[in-house]
Amino acid sequence: MLRKIFTAFRGAASETGEAIIDHQAIRILEQEMRDAEKELNDAKTQLASIMADRSLAQKKVDSLVDSISEYEASAIAALEKGDEALAQEVAGRIASLEEEKASEEAVVAQYDGSIETLQSTIRKSQNNQRQIKQQISVVKATESAQKAQAAVAEKHSGQNASMSNAMDSLDRIKKKQEHRAAQMEAASQMEKEASGADLDERLKDAGIGSSNRQASDVMSRLKARAQSADSDS
Repeated sequence: MLRKIFTAFRGAASETGEAIIDHQAIRILEQEMRDAEKELNDAKTQLASIMADRSLAQKKVDSLVDSISEYEASAIAALEKGDEALAQEVAGRIASLEEEKASEEAVVAQYDGSIETLQSTIRKSQNNQRQIKQQISVVKATESAQKAQAAVAEKHSGQNASMSNAMDSLDRIKKKQEHRAAQMEAASQMEKEASGADLDERLKDAGIGSSNRQASDVMSRLKARAQSADSDS
């Protein structure tokens, strides 16, 4: 059980970490680019230092070449004068200088190899960084556009929700008004029934009522009076 709980916590922590990385992806990417740029600048500094060391080593080689040339001229002059012993001594010095020159030339060759490798690495790194920066610009623009679209969609969704809520409120008000009108009509009907007005209205609608009887009586009386007047004349 404890093992499963621990595994669940690990899974939750992993999901949380991934969520943070996703949320801060662009910021993390930009920081990684700044780190890469710093490393690239450090590599350029190292390259400059190696090139300076190579220049010094080459100057030493050039100096040794000049010295060897001078000693060779001196050895030839000694031979021309017949001083072979002196020429032999100078030859020994030349051999030593040539050995030193060969050693320094090997150092220069090593510097050249390091410089070529480092220059190639820097060029590739610069190209990669240039491409990544372009992609970051595209990603940031896309991210901004998607956020704007999400905001518009969210606002539109909120407007729809508000409209839906307003329509619901309007329907509730209409239903309350209809219910209130029905209550008022029922109360009026109950009042008519209690006072007999409802019965009178129904008799009136049927053509039966005191007013109709009174009118009939009046007409009969009027007709009788008219007949009586005719008789007297």
